[in-house]
Amino acid sequence: MKSLPTPDLWQKILVPTDFSACAESAIHAAAALHQKSGAEILLLHVTEPAYQGLRVQTNDLHAQMRHEAESRLKKLAAEAFPNATSVRVLVKDGRPADVICQTAAVEKADAIIIPTHGHSGLKHALLGSVAEKVVRHAPCSVLVVRE
Repeated sequence: MKSLPTPDLWQKILVPTDFSACAESAIHAAAALHQKSGAEILLLHVTEPAYQGLRVQTNDLHAQMRHEAESRLKKLAAEAFPNATSVRVLVKDGRPADVICQTAAVEKADAIIIPTHGHSGLKHALLGSVAEKVVRHAPCSVLVVRE
């Protein structure tokens, strides 16, 4: 019987965030694991690009959003993981669940720590939960953290 990986064995952890209050719980869980194990942390924010027809008119706005997201991730990394040298920030474009799973595969993450929900509301009702999609399609262990 194959043994399941445990948090003590996770060497690389992907933590997606939409900067919501709920996402903070995932950051805190990752910080606790990092402090205990020294695992590498990848903080990820996914920006959803504009629809094809609007892309020309919104390129500058989207570039600004990516820059602001990177700045917020760096600030978050400094606050949640002070003095850590094994924390990286990533900003990628696309559908959040798809990008999270693809990034986990490409980066060979051992685990993803994700909140139960983030900015949702009507979007959640229409599209389904990002966390649920990640749990179903992730190439690694997924720890879903409640607020």
